[in-house]
Amino acid sequence: MLSTLLVYIQMIKVVYSDEAKEVFEQRLKNLDSKALTKEGIIQSYAIDKESIRRNPMGGINVILIINEDSEMNIEYTLDKYNGKLDGGGASISGKLSKLLGRWEENK
Repeated sequence: MLSTLLVYIQMIKVVYSDEAKEVFEQRLKNLDSKALTKEGIIQSYAIDKESIRRNPMGGINVILIINEDSEMNIEYTLDKYNGKLDGGGASISGKLSKLLGRWEENK
């Protein structure tokens, strides 16, 4: 149990690191060129601390809550690639996808 706690603490340190912040913010700007500004669809984000968990395929899964709206979120997998932290796969909520114009309704 102690080793599990130590792994969780290490994951928290990674997710809240400056390196992870750079990854998150670059990824958000890739989705919304005006992200983190008043003009952007994505104006703010917060890490959902309860979502942080080890990905069985490697890395750390974490959910970012966008604009303080739990229905607008992105789940990322963080991992080291060539010694550098980066985001792997991402899953964007339907509500956020629609606002970003990434979702086409069936007609």
